[in-house]
Amino acid sequence: MISKIRSFQDSWLVKGILVLTALSFMSLFGISGYLSRSGGRQPIIRVDDLIVTQDEINNQLNDQLQTTRNFLGEDTEISDSMRTAMLQEIVQRDLERAILSKTAADNSVVISDELIRKIIYSQPEFMDASGQFDLAKMRRMLNITGWSEKKYVDSLRADIIRQHLTQLPARGLIVPHAMDAYLTQLENQRTVFEYVVIEPAKLKVDRQISDDEIDQYYQDFALQFEESENRDVSFIELPIDLLAQKYSPSEEDIAAYYQDNLERYVTPENRHVLQMVFDDQATADKAEAALNAGGDFYKVAADIAKQDKATTDLGEVSQDMLIADMSEAVFALKKGQHTLPVKSDMGWHIMKVVDITPKKETKLAAVKNQIAEEIRKEQAYEQAAEAVAGIEDKLGAGAGLDDIATEYKVKVNTVSGLREDGSYAKADAAGKAMAALSDFVDTAYSYNTGEISQVIETDNGFALLRVDAINDAHIKDLAAVRGEIEKLWLENEKSAIAQEIVNDVTHDLENGDKFADVARRFNLNLQTTKPLKRGQSFAGLTMTQLKEMYLERVGQPKVFASDERIVIALPEKIIRSSHSPEEASVDAVRATAAQNMALELEDELVEAYGSDYKVRVKYKYLGLGD
Repeated sequence: MISKIRSFQDSWLVKGILVLTALSFMSLFGISGYLSRSGGRQPIIRVDDLIVTQDEINNQLNDQLQTTRNFLGEDTEISDSMRTAMLQEIVQRDLERAILSKTAADNSVVISDELIRKIIYSQPEFMDASGQFDLAKMRRMLNITGWSEKKYVDSLRADIIRQHLTQLPARGLIVPHAMDAYLTQLENQRTVFEYVVIEPAKLKVDRQISDDEIDQYYQDFALQFEESENRDVSFIELPIDLLAQKYSPSEEDIAAYYQDNLERYVTPENRHVLQMVFDDQATADKAEAALNAGGDFYKVAADIAKQDKATTDLGEVSQDMLIADMSEAVFALKKGQHTLPVKSDMGWHIMKVVDITPKKETKLAAVKNQIAEEIRKEQAYEQAAEAVAGIEDKLGAGAGLDDIATEYKVKVNTVSGLREDGSYAKADAAGKAMAALSDFVDTAYSYNTGEISQVIETDNGFALLRVDAINDAHIKDLAAVRGEIEKLWLENEKSAIAQEIVNDVTHDLENGDKFADVARRFNLNLQTTKPLKRGQSFAGLTMTQLKEMYLERVGQPKVFASDERIVIALPEKIIRSSHSPEEASVDAVRATAAQNMALELEDELVEAYGSDYKVRVKYKYLGLGD
């Protein structure tokens, strides 16, 4: 079951998408995805009595789609291949997670709350400047990524279970030294490959679809032409700042804030100070006499105190920056004056004031409005919560969506044809952003026509929506989908032609014909690689496909197919190395082999755990086929 979808996951397209969609959370916490336990509708993954539903998978897909748009821009077009790649990865991850979750439960593998708490408290991303765990900081960072605290904790617990069940048992594999010669030979071996690429989309079809074929396609693929249930929704957005703006701090609150943050509004007097330090009073008196005779402070410091300019110049200092013995004397001087020798625990000092920056004070009246705004922002969440409670009271008393919009002076936006997967027929910029939120879509499908929802939380504040119409699912008219049918037929025809070419080419190659002759016969462009080491790719093949390719004997063709292209390749020549590798190189090869074996063992463990259960994945409900 797992191996069935793993090959697709290895494709370059999937790898790119998975890296992209992982950035928003894995870069922060180093953990993987989440297996939800809520939701209903059609079960997609079943591991005995543990179920993952269509809603759960669709919600994860919507989250990944939005992450992709956030990363690449809201106008990014998500192709069918990209969407399929994301969906395949989600199914792969959730299937493995379900198997491991079931295995852990059946074998009494329990991850305690105390362990989870210790791990969370040790995350550097959640610590304040003093190195202490900061709950508010954790919540802010989770909010940025769109993760709830429960989602984070559940995911962390699931990842620890995976470590116990697969990663730890797979570690510590030892590659015997007897394999050194074999491994280094494989590492240094070079292989030359020949290959052709067939792209079905570029093939020509020399006939048109008939009316009978159109009718047959319409019947055979009726579900593909189904217009799913969709809803027309109106909504308003209520940003936190907007809900909190009616709050006005009292005069007492403003005055208290001013006093508590006085250092922001009052800059004490600063002085540019020079200093000489001596071990004894006699040397200090000598320097003081030289200054009184008109000597330059820097020169006297260099000649008598043996100080360079950087040591002598203290720069701008406030009174509280100087030690007590010095501060009063220095701040009693006028510009250009110096002190008499003054004794401290550090020696004898002579200090000179080069310049004076007077005290600056911003009066409360000048910053009153600014402070009120800052207090308002600090109280925004609390005040917004009170405003939301008031809005819901008004809704309960019969107020409508337009009434709330008028009161808060916000626009009523609409999303037409909103589907359960977050797609839509028509929406403005605000509607597109809302349709990307799973909570918004779930709420839209939780109410009947004319009903107004409860207030829901969004990235910027809150929202309120009304279901204007529910459009039931139905099969589109033939006239409306004729173009889709013609496109589907053409793709199928091209795929059939491509498969026929593949069959003929591989048949001729297996019969001993030269690849060059076969390629010429079918008008294919034969390409030859340079000598490649194991692991070096060509023709866009994945690592899994390369492993298969390097295992083939010379002249034996291998076919790798995807939706967009088909590669027929064979090893044309193997170049073996007689070079004796250095010991460090042998150690590196052995380490790499051990690592690869460990990864493969992890996969085998998941396969083995899964064999203990009745595992079923209904791909067709996700549009992936059986």
